[in-house]
Amino acid sequence: MDDLILSIKKRVLFPTVFLLGLITWLVLCRAFYHSYWEGTIYRVQTVDFNLLHHVLPATLSQLIVADRDDLIQKVLDANYGIFGLAVTDSQGRSILYATRNIYSSNPERKNLTVEDLSRQTEPADWLCDPPPLEPQWRHNSASTPKAVRLGSKPPGKILGKVYYLRQEQPTFERDLYSFLTTCFYDLSGSKRGYFFISLMTFGFSLIAILLIWLRRRGLELKQQELEHVSRELELRKRALDQLSAELTVQKARKFWLEREAEESYRRALNLKQALEKLRDSINPESQQGRQALPPAGTSIKVRPPVHPPSAILEEIEALIPELDRSANTLKSQAGLLHDYCAMLEQRQKEMQRIVQEASEDFGMSGPGMLDMKAG
Repeated sequence: MDDLILSIKKRVLFPTVFLLGLITWLVLCRAFYHSYWEGTIYRVQTVDFNLLHHVLPATLSQLIVADRDDLIQKVLDANYGIFGLAVTDSQGRSILYATRNIYSSNPERKNLTVEDLSRQTEPADWLCDPPPLEPQWRHNSASTPKAVRLGSKPPGKILGKVYYLRQEQPTFERDLYSFLTTCFYDLSGSKRGYFFISLMTFGFSLIAILLIWLRRRGLELKQQELEHVSRELELRKRALDQLSAELTVQKARKFWLEREAEESYRRALNLKQALEKLRDSINPESQQGRQALPPAGTSIKVRPPVHPPSAILEEIEALIPELDRSANTLKSQAGLLHDYCAMLEQRQKEMQRIVQEASEDFGMSGPGMLDMKAG
């Protein structure tokens, strides 16, 4: 779902939401149309007809017997044209009275005819003299489509029939077109429902656009954060590689210095031993030279040595501590280098641990995002 949100472009988002909102609006309007006309209006008229079955035949029969045509027309027009009422002769061949201005959504509707009365689903009541006191039809409930006969033809002289005409149900297209062309000035009947459905659909569309935009913005920020973490992880890996290379170089240098220090130490020891041997070899020769000197008082002169043995020995004795110090210095440098290499190894382990933790956190937080970006 997140991949789909990120893949949707802004120029596609609004038309898509508008199209989905329009389809949803039409579906809801269609459902409301059936609920209003085939549910609410039909049941309300069923209740009205059930009431008229009980009272209207007696009232009209009395008015016909009294020859009060004016009152008969007023009774038929008392429903304001919401549904129709018509009175015919006893044979049902001609319409004597009918409701004026019966509501119809069809502007081309023709005048009421006898054929229209014969197509009505609601049964007609007999008008007779004396007026009938018992109802001839009744509905068991408001949702019952057919009326139930309660008795046979009433006794007395038949004066005519009264027919009940249900309100003409407009088509869905005509009803919706009427709502759109009224510019929201007339919100009576089904138009009120269409108006609230329009507001609800428009509001949900705006909320959907806002939520998608916020989710998209959040995903983009998260993707940027993941890219930043990825770059930082890459830099840490490079630093780790450089540290590993430096550690390798330092290890090689350490090995070379240790070997060089060992060789220098061996050379110093060999030189020390050679000097000690030279000193030992010089001491007997000096003693023998002193023994070979002529006795005192003779005229023979012995030439003194160019370098007295004592001076050479002193120089040798002075070189030996210097060589020891040089060897010790090399050893101490090798020890410092060993400590430095150990510190580099510790830093390498710490860097590996940090990179591993960052890799695990990065893999848990957004592997799918990086895979999508790589793809």
